[in-house]
Amino acid sequence: MKWESAPLWPVAIPSIIGLLLSFIPYLSDIEYFSTRNLIAPILILAVLGLSCMLLPERYGSKIELYNGYILALFLAYSFRFFFGFYGIVVIILIWIGQSTYIWQYNFPPFRIGIWMALGAISGLYIGGIMAYNLF
Repeated sequence: MKWESAPLWPVAIPSIIGLLLSFIPYLSDIEYFSTRNLIAPILILAVLGLSCMLLPERYGSKIELYNGYILALFLAYSFRFFFGFYGIVVIILIWIGQSTYIWQYNFPPFRIGIWMALGAISGLYIGGIMAYNLF
């Protein structure tokens, strides 16, 4: 998919949703959400990724888009276990780098799904850092 100009929704919506999900453990006492574990927010992001199926046909194969989204969620979440905080920084920098150029080229839906998932994970990590420091 190639865009005429830089789109805002694939950058803003996943990262804002991830940001909002990261505040839930600090604002509620739901037992599935803890400040030490991100499994529940990742599962919610995976389910919310099904909204990729609502995109118009011009974005290509919706299954391929969702597969890229799920793969990137899994890899980005597991990447922080191998590299700790530095893994989080690498994920955020990759997402920012992709956000600056991916709209200029004709990439397959799988790659767009990866971009959207990295945005959601980046929002989750940035929001977690913000929530920890605010609360």
